[in-house]
Amino acid sequence: MKTTTPASLQHWQGKTSSPSWGIIFMVTGTMIVPVMDAIAKFLGDSMSPVQITWGRFTFQFIIMGMAIIPLYGFKALWPKRPAIHAVRGVLLAVATTFFFFSLQFLPLANAIAIFFVQPMLLTLLAVLFLGEKIGWHRKAAVLAGFLGALLVIQPGSDSFTLAALLPMCAAFFFSCYLVVTRSVANVDHPLIMQFASGFGATIALSLALLLGMLLDSPAWTPVVPDLPQWGWLMLIGVIAAAGHLLVVIAVNRAPASLLAPFGYVEIIAATYLGWLIFDEWPDTLSWLGIAVIVMSGLYVFVREQRQGSNSLEPTNG
Repeated sequence: MKTTTPASLQHWQGKTSSPSWGIIFMVTGTMIVPVMDAIAKFLGDSMSPVQITWGRFTFQFIIMGMAIIPLYGFKALWPKRPAIHAVRGVLLAVATTFFFFSLQFLPLANAIAIFFVQPMLLTLLAVLFLGEKIGWHRKAAVLAGFLGALLVIQPGSDSFTLAALLPMCAAFFFSCYLVVTRSVANVDHPLIMQFASGFGATIALSLALLLGMLLDSPAWTPVVPDLPQWGWLMLIGVIAAAGHLLVVIAVNRAPASLLAPFGYVEIIAATYLGWLIFDEWPDTLSWLGIAVIVMSGLYVFVREQRQGSNSLEPTNG
């Protein structure tokens, strides 16, 4: 398998290797991901979130394949541990489907804010499945993150809906995806990992859509997209591939503790898009919850960096 990086790409990597470029890549990646979510929310009026998720991963793995083949050859498309990557793909597909379902019921900013309890969930899962030890600092941050999520969800209030639990489910499955990803993080190239997870997710979602057709379920049955809808689905795949790749590039150029605060630009971008496109604006309690989630998430990242653990950056679907 060809593994050498082309000279032109090496030159570009050298020109953009500073931590400042890492921040630029991180901000750019986290700002464009909510655009994907806004498109998914818009398409939810005419097609199933499962089909939207299918389009997202189908075009992602096609784009990743088109990038890998000229750089590393056809053989690079087959990862070294395909079974693990298949599990990663299924977990990521489930997480993204939950999140896209939530967008049909919740404001964009609220859904993304609730999803950002993911760093805290990842900390808990790392304790349970990876044997990592956490002190009272991280335990307090995890508790604060969940309290912040409760402020956004507002159980018991008139504005509460069970759909507010969907981003929490998405965060849980995405955290599981990251735990599995840790086992192959240094085995395959990031591009190949993106391709493999996208391919696995596409297979799983294709089977889900087939099952939806057999059961004639409105929430699962696919429709035949028209030309504009195919264009939107393709754009979702392009944004997903570009956004996640930019974050991967960013963490290769700057330490996680430096980049972590910029990951929360995603909530700012989502709030702006929610207001601009859907006329949505979080209420006072939601803003307070968002602030608590952000602060507790940053605290977890900084603590993990200081303790020398290899944390992974959180990213939406």
